[in-house]
Amino acid sequence: MNAGAAAYSATGDAWRRGPGRIYDRLAEVLVERAPTPLQGGRLLDVGAGTGAATRALLAAGAAVVAVDVALGMLTHGPVDRSPAAVGDARALPFAPGSFDGAVAAFSLNHLADPAAGLREMARVTRRGGCLLASAYAADDTHPVKAAVEGALAARGWAPAPWYLSFCDDTAPRLATMERAAAAARAAGLDAVTETVRVTFVDLTPTDLVEWRLGLAQHAPFAAGLAPDDRAAVAADAAGRMGGEVPPLVRSMVVICSLA
Repeated sequence: MNAGAAAYSATGDAWRRGPGRIYDRLAEVLVERAPTPLQGGRLLDVGAGTGAATRALLAAGAAVVAVDVALGMLTHGPVDRSPAAVGDARALPFAPGSFDGAVAAFSLNHLADPAAGLREMARVTRRGGCLLASAYAADDTHPVKAAVEGALAARGWAPAPWYLSFCDDTAPRLATMERAAAAARAAGLDAVTETVRVTFVDLTPTDLVEWRLGLAQHAPFAAGLAPDDRAAVAADAAGRMGGEVPPLVRSMVVICSLA
């Protein structure tokens, strides 16, 4: 397991407390863009994590199989989660045409070659089945990001090499519609790409801080803090945002295609 996968494996509980509610909604928005009916189909959730896209697909009436390279994410949560397998998005452990569709919610942006992930999704999907993927857009930002990292750095946190590589190299590869379309073409897909913005009006500054503290690049360090120290980090981060905190608007690039 690589360092990034290990960090995600150690993040399950913190993820559900913080980022989970945000990624659940983003997954719902992604699944709503499916180009074919999902009800009654068998769908693959690629890079499933704690199951945001799985839950959205189940709500749409699909049967779901989850796959993720981070075992700790797959084993977190209810015991009745959908069937799951540990596997790499670049070499999915399924036969060609095994599924009616495949969804990758914020997982292909972790690949140095996202086209490889798209090709694998297409390989395991029957002809005419739907392919959906989302990735962080270049303008996906909010003041809480710098606030939390500043508060953590003041207590000794430093970004891990895998996270620096993600920010500087892998994530930008799908961060615009043009780059996402190029990756789809490289995978042999005739895809539609769009930028979608989702506003979260009900999140308080405390919610926003918990979102960031629950992410894989922060959660292991935060979990090692004494309760009082963690509370101090959260208060420091909230203070760094100032009095007028804008609502969170997540910006994501969506890839939609047929296999």
